Amino acid sequence: MFEIVGDVTDIQVIATGRGIKRLKHLRKRYGGKRWRKLKGSATLRLHNGAIRRAEIHWYGIEGQAFSGLRIMALSQSSGSFALCVEDGGSEDLESRKIYQVLADRDAERDGYIRIVDESGEDYLYPTELFVPITLPAAILRRLAGAARSRHRTAQPKASKRRTLRARERH
Repeated sequence: MFEIVGDVTDIQVIATGRGIKRLKHLRKRYGGKRWRKLKGSATLRLHNGAIRRAEIHWYGIEGQAFSGLRIMALSQSSGSFALCVEDGGSEDLESRKIYQVLADRDAERDGYIRIVDESGEDYLYPTELFVPITLPAAILRRLAGAARSRHRTAQPKASKRRTLRARERH
């Protein structure tokens, strides 16, 4: 099962009335006359605790809660990776290395991708420097575990800045 975390956005009606295959079932079970099939995007917490962005579909009538809610397409927002094909002159990227991608719709619209680079921080890079890749689920779990342990041992940002400033003085 899953839980919706936050708001459902980009809601669209995709079928009404007789265009709904399950209309007879919906009317028999829940009543009502003006059923609609809708779709939207939502952030979900999956049964394993993973947080993912997904397209969901459901049936509804005015004033009724979700009925028949289904995940139609999961995006890999927290488990998405890309292969760096060119470092673009950045010291924080290495060609032929796999990097974690964080979802950022605004950046995508502008031709950028948000990457957790060698510094351990996420920054925007031109999309042409990367190729999206799909990894097997077992590898995604191992990478997610490694990322969690790295974040626990990571130095806080404030002390990292102080360390850099101290090096610049010497």
